[in-house]
Amino acid sequence: MRRAHVLKLLLLLSLYNCKPQQYTFGNLPQRQLVFGSGGGITGGSDSYILLENGQLFHTNSFTRESEELPSVGREKAGKLFSELVQLQLAEMDVNHPGNRYYFLESVDRDAVHRVTWGSNDYEAPASYKTLYKKLVATIK
Repeated sequence: MRRAHVLKLLLLLSLYNCKPQQYTFGNLPQRQLVFGSGGGITGGSDSYILLENGQLFHTNSFTRESEELPSVGREKAGKLFSELVQLQLAEMDVNHPGNRYYFLESVDRDAVHRVTWGSNDYEAPASYKTLYKKLVATIK
């Protein structure tokens, strides 16, 4: 009888530990995928922060308000993070904003690597645009 109780307790503890940690905008993990756009007539920007657990946050430069958006799911987030890693942003030096600009950013601890494009005289690699479009599709 005792053994059955111990097994049930161990099962409950293992299920509890499987639940992914939930974050708040004020308490984000060290690894993030940040993307967004800005510029235009207003000069404002919208930034989105995707976490590996699928949580998604939005912030606007004018309102300075942050909100949590519906989760994209852990599996989909994992695929998007994998695509980001393949871009090797740390090895790129792309900073070509235009009147309207777009960006991708990899955050891992204190290392932040960002690429920005939008200038008419610079054609961003298709891989940047493809990942950006996939990311934007997650917020619609």
